[in-house]
Amino acid sequence: MKRKDENACVKLLRDKKFKATQGRTLLLSVLKEAGRPLSIIQLLKLVKGKLDQATLYRALEAFTHTGLVRRVDLGHAHTHYELVESDWHHHHVICRECGKIEDIADCHVQNLERTLARHTKFFKEINSHSLEYFGRCKQCVTK
Repeated sequence: MKRKDENACVKLLRDKKFKATQGRTLLLSVLKEAGRPLSIIQLLKLVKGKLDQATLYRALEAFTHTGLVRRVDLGHAHTHYELVESDWHHHHVICRECGKIEDIADCHVQNLERTLARHTKFFKEINSHSLEYFGRCKQCVTK
């Protein structure tokens, strides 16, 4: 890991009040470098034995709870995780045939949150959402 990337990961951890251990820093670095959602199996391969599975699960749970990482449902039988980039809210389009993932930067749902809050019985505000789109990519359609 480059020193600059390591420092950025340490800062992210400390900003969320985490102790910047070597394992946590490595996990954030792997998520940052990937730039896409990763499964537990993919993460375990990428940390190459430097984190055991239990530690990985605990770290991801803590990171998810504080908003540092988010769970992503890609329509597989398991959860994926991605680093939350504070200034870039996005969604994904996932190909049901080959699994290709594309980020969608425009979010037109944020205005809907206010409307939904006005029309719900028990909620005063809705302040976040998760949305994934599924279809077939151009390559799979032309096969």
